[in-house]
Formats: sequence, structure tokens, C-alpha cells
Amino acid sequence: MVLCSGLVSGCASTPEKSLKTEGFTLSYRDKNSANNKASSINKIKLHHPLKISESDVRSHLESLIFEEQSLFGKKKYVFNTEDIDRIARLLTKAFQHVPSHKIIHYELETSGRITEGDIFASKGSIHWRFNSIKGMGISVRSNRGNTKWKLALQPGQRYHQTTNLMGSRSQENWVITNLIPAKMKARPKQKAKGKTKAPSRAPAKNTDSPAKTSDPALEEKLQFLKDLHEKNLIDEKEYDQKRKELLDAYL
Repeated sequence: MVLCSGLVSGCASTPEKSLKTEGFTLSYRDKNSANNKASSINKIKLHHPLKISESDVRSHLESLIFEEQSLFGKKKYVFNTEDIDRIARLLTKAFQHVPSHKIIHYELETSGRITEGDIFASKGSIHWRFNSIKGMGISVRSNRGNTKWKLALQPGQRYHQTTNLMGSRSQENWVITNLIPAKMKARPKQKAKGKTKAPSRAPAKNTDSPAKTSDPALEEKLQFLKDLHEKNLIDEKEYDQKRKELLDAYL
């Protein structure tokens, strides 16, 4: 997998650091930005950074289900197994290092379709607020306020509620889950895809040939690992260990 990293701007007032891998962008955003004020996120007391394990993050991701609001709409997983494998570790690190006044924003591309949202923790809970799922935004389809999809509540989940003069209303694109995820039924196993046989490597004929550290894929992975370390998403010990594993795999 090709990996890269960079910096992009978040809210208009303050440049926000962002981490990019192939098809996945992760950043911290100020809870008091204009967009978050409009959505009432700024009124929530955050409990950041959050101590959480990667296995719990995976369980949360597996529990998120949505339902298309159409005649033949079915319930579907927000994140497939491949998505979770790609993002669970980085999201765990993001939870563990997010500043107290920031929230986690992400964009995930799967088969050309974007899933985008914000994640943050309050006391005893994790909030999952989606702006789009698999390329479908939350734009209103009728004057009754119906949307193209809604999150389907699972055990231990509830909708965020907003209150105005007309009463309270459930935000069906925003679920609040218990910090400790509820146990879910195991997902059905996906059909195994045909494996492509990896080309055999010819033995080196010249011992003076350039070292394999010149391999572009290795260089990109080492650079990505370095970027994680510089952004404090991994500590010194983990950085050294992963760097050694990469080099051992190529040398």
C-alpha cells in the first residue's frame, strides 16, 4: 500500500495538521469552529485524550450500521472489514493523543465513495457524527426533513438530541455509544477473493547491487512511520520497533 503524509488546512482561522494514508485523511479540528457551533458540538464537554484499546475501537466501528431511506432500503455496515483494518489503528492513536479542545475529523474513500464525519468523547460516551456515508450526504429530500439515510441504533447506542421551540428532535446522523462497546454478533465471513500468486524473487547475482532500502515502497513506509512519530501518534519505542520490522522484512 502506498502511504504518504502532509498538511492541509482545517478551519479558516487555524491551520490544522492532518495525516493522510491511501484513501484516508485524519485531522484534529477545534470544537469551537463555526461548523461545530452550528451543530452544537461546542456545547459538549470533551473528555480528551481518551484511553482506549484498538480492539474496542474495532468493536465500535463494527457496530455502526445505517439504513437507506428508500422503499427497498436495507441495513448495511458503515465500515466494511477492509475499512476497519485500514483505519482502526490510526483512530486508536488519534483518540489517545487528541487535545482537550479538539475533535477528530476523518474522510475515508472506499471504491470512490466518501464516508466523512467527526468523532469525539464525552464522559462515558463516544460520539459518531456522520456528514456522508459511502458518498451519500445528509441533504434534506423533502420539507418533512427526511434524509437519504439514517443510522440504525444497536445495543448501547442512542441518537443525539437537539431542542428548540418545537421540542426535541433526534439527529439520525449522530449516534452516542457507551464507552465500552456492546458485544455484537460476529459478522458473516466474506467470500475469499482469488489470491494472486506473488512473483518469485530471483536470487541476487551481484553482491554489490544497491541495498533494498532504495525500494520506493520501503522508503515511503519508512517516511510514513517517521511522520507518525513526529506527530506523536506513536512513541519512540514503537517507532524503533516498527522501523526494525520494516527493515528486517526488506533486507
